[in-house]
Amino acid sequence: MEYFDLSNKVALVSGCSQGLGYACVLTLARAGADIFGVSIGDDHHLKEEVEACGRKYHSLTLSLTTPGAIDLVMKECLAAYGKIDILLNFAGIVRKEKTLSVSEQCFDDVMAINTKACFFLSQAVISQMLKQGHGGKIINASSTLSQRSSNDFLPFTASKGALEAITKALANEFAKEDIQVNAISFGYMTTGTSLQAEPDGSYDHEILAHIPAGRWGCYKDVDGLLLLLASSYSNYMSGCVIPIDGGFSIS
Repeated sequence: MEYFDLSNKVALVSGCSQGLGYACVLTLARAGADIFGVSIGDDHHLKEEVEACGRKYHSLTLSLTTPGAIDLVMKECLAAYGKIDILLNFAGIVRKEKTLSVSEQCFDDVMAINTKACFFLSQAVISQMLKQGHGGKIINASSTLSQRSSNDFLPFTASKGALEAITKALANEFAKEDIQVNAISFGYMTTGTSLQAEPDGSYDHEILAHIPAGRWGCYKDVDGLLLLLASSYSNYMSGCVIPIDGGFSIS
């Protein structure tokens, strides 16, 4: 369908070198978007796969918490493409720790990348979108744990709750400029960070009893919603936090 055609669009994607960020980059590239990736990992295989789709791929390897990182990302992305149409804020970290053992450093580290970096990258991209004058799409990666907390993930829960508040505030302020800001609230996934994973790598299968779908989610479950939010089909959707969790959030 033509509305899902992202040809001539440029997507800036943070957290692109692994997990859901990696998978979502490929989904956007297959739909026609050129990609500018930001990550702390090795993304040369991703570059090869994007280019195999016939799309362009440029990237920076750095942490968004590095001083000056946001300005550098914007400079390099605009030098490569001259514009930004879509932003995926998918960079994030998890620290599994009992609440009474959480240190100030742990809390600050999680908030810095999951919330602060997402806000300031969004701020910079929105400023660029306003200069361009033809709107844009911002898609944030949240978690169902922002609404159903776990005793082992308090900083993560707090960071995603704050990100959802930022999503709604930005959506409200810039909807009139045709900039839509939404979030995907991920449940227990096998792609990327697996919140259900135990220290030995096994999964806590008791969680499945609370997932009506009776299975873990994977990257293939994300494609439809991602393309909707990145495309013109969602031009009247903004400030939404949409779960992909097999019904976990309503069980």
